[in-house]
Amino acid sequence: MQRLGATKLARCYNCGTCTAICPVTQEGVEFPRSLIRYAILGAEDKLLSSVRPWLCYYCGDCTKECPRDADPAEFMMALRRYLTTRYDWSGFSSLLYLSKKVEVMAIAVMALITGLFIYLFHGPLVMNRTELATFAPLDIVEAGGLAIFVILALLLSTNIFRMYRFIMNTADVKRRSISFKTYITELMKTLPIHFFTQKKIGDCSKGSSDRKYWFYHLIFFCGYVTSFILFMFLLRYTQTNLPFLLFNPLSIVGIGATGALLFASGVVIHGRIRKSRAVWKYSHPTDWMFIVLLLLTVATGIFTGAFRSMEVPLATYLTYSLHLMVVAPFLILEVPFAKWSHLAYRPLAIYFARLREIQND
Repeated sequence: MQRLGATKLARCYNCGTCTAICPVTQEGVEFPRSLIRYAILGAEDKLLSSVRPWLCYYCGDCTKECPRDADPAEFMMALRRYLTTRYDWSGFSSLLYLSKKVEVMAIAVMALITGLFIYLFHGPLVMNRTELATFAPLDIVEAGGLAIFVILALLLSTNIFRMYRFIMNTADVKRRSISFKTYITELMKTLPIHFFTQKKIGDCSKGSSDRKYWFYHLIFFCGYVTSFILFMFLLRYTQTNLPFLLFNPLSIVGIGATGALLFASGVVIHGRIRKSRAVWKYSHPTDWMFIVLLLLTVATGIFTGAFRSMEVPLATYLTYSLHLMVVAPFLILEVPFAKWSHLAYRPLAIYFARLREIQND
């Protein structure tokens, strides 16, 4: 836990101030104090079976009020990193979080493999006009995107299944069976609203500054999901030999998503440099990996569109190649193994908590 960011954990003397101040604490649930005690005592099974780490969105109130400066808010973030490594059956997430060398090497290797793939399979270099779909044949790029999507889906699904097993197969959960209809009904009632609105952040703190944080988080989320859909599922309509049209509906959506990512990224970088909020006072290397890869993805995408609009063929092809070389490691590393996996784990934790309630009812 200390290697994952909980560097002040040993300072905690279990006074309970963090539980008293936490806005998501419920009656009978010592949160986050109980989780800190489990970590100090080495009660790994208690940590693995808990959904509470995913209900915390790091408002920082507990850290502000802690009389021992034990930084319980950063402990909760470290705990989420730890759980991410335990959900991952491959063990790669643990290597990624605990070794900077592995992190850098993984990015470099995946970028080089993508670059080699582009070098071997790119189409003709048309130099009298920009033909992006000729240089990057659509069937090859779509096949590569589909392969990445399937790999990510399989990895993340298996991690989610392990999360489900850890949470549901515990001594305090009755073995009462749940019907398939109940699984689906509760999933539809829980997952969409918490996934698409990130509403739990609103419960984490009621202060005006934290409402801004919810807004920044939502903007970040919408920009990412929109960009992911455009790249994975609508590439046929965006990667063409036609000139980049500013007022094309898909172009407007893409520009909006790019703007959202740039805005939210700027807020995060400014906050981490200034350390203006509790959530940004400590930065794990994977936090910076995430934001740097995201900015490089956005920047290379912007330059690709700009060169394409100006009809500069070679610059367009080279920049698009760099774009793909950044996108590949960004998606493959972040979605199943690092920060973006939290987008799935958070709403699913609420869903699994509801299933536990039904089993114990």
